[in-house]
This record gives sequence, structure tokens and C-alpha cells, in this order.
Amino acid sequence: MKKIMIITSFLCLAALVFVACEKDDICGKTEPTTPQYKIEFFDYEDQVIKKTGLVEAYAVGIQDTIRSTGNTLLLPLRLDQQQTDWVLQITEVKDKETLIQRDTLTLKYNVNTHYLNKACGYVSTFSLVQDGSSPQLNGKANTTKGNWIKLYITETNEIEDAEQTHFNVYY
Repeated sequence: MKKIMIITSFLCLAALVFVACEKDDICGKTEPTTPQYKIEFFDYEDQVIKKTGLVEAYAVGIQDTIRSTGNTLLLPLRLDQQQTDWVLQITEVKDKETLIQRDTLTLKYNVNTHYLNKACGYVSTFSLVQDGSSPQLNGKANTTKGNWIKLYITETNEIEDAEQTHFNVYY
């Protein structure tokens, strides 16, 4: 009888340990994440040539600078507001003089947040407002030319994929 009690106690303890274990939740690399706004830069004169000059960006009111890599700039959009203002800046040296040119890009959008799973949490996507007010360049709607930006083209109004280009700038 004593052996049966010991075996039963051991089995109950083993079952309790097995049931108490929790599966590890790890968000895989293939799971979607909140995408950033992807801008690519091209030569205005020959619009198939990618331009790799350094472009810097900072959000209005925040002094952290994001720099382009290659011909691409990735800009995070605010989740707590439905608008983000980015200052895009290039620095050129002409005749031993340094010129800094800035254009302000205003993006108005709707935030679409959904629960993905326990490991990854919430993922947000964005839809640009399509009433003609987004994007704006230097506070003007329906204009495609700025201080250094000679032309821009919106590739998509749905920011759902981090790999897809959302905006092309020609200068």
C-alpha cells in the first residue's frame, strides 16, 4: 500500500509539473510588424537612376535624426496621432559654400491596429487620407515641388508592408 501511495504521489507531481509548463511565445521573423514609411530617391533628370546622396530626416519637435541608407529612407509614423510631419534635409557643397535645403513632408493617415498573437502583440498599419490633404509638401496640398524636391510620386496609400516603397522623391 505504501508503494502505491508513493507511485501515485510521484505521478501526480509529474503530471502537475507537465501541466504547469507553458509554451514559449516567440515572435518569428516572418511575422508582420508595424511598417515604416519607405521613401526612395531618384535622379530628376533621368528618373530610372537611383540617387544615393545623404538625406536626413527628423520629425517636427523631435531632434533625433534618421539618415538615408543607399537611396532609401525609412520613417516611422506616429501611433498616438493621425499626422506626422517630417523635415527632409540635404546638404550640398557648392563653390566652397555649404547649402542646407529642407522640405517638410506632412503625412495624414488613419491607424489600423489589430492583435496578431500573444508573442507579437499588436501590429499597426496605416492608410493615407485620400482627400487631397496627404501628403503635403511644405504645407501645401496638391503640389509636387519643394525647395530641393523637384517631384514626388505616392506609390501607395496603404502602408502595410515594410518592404514595399510607399513614396518616390526625385531631385
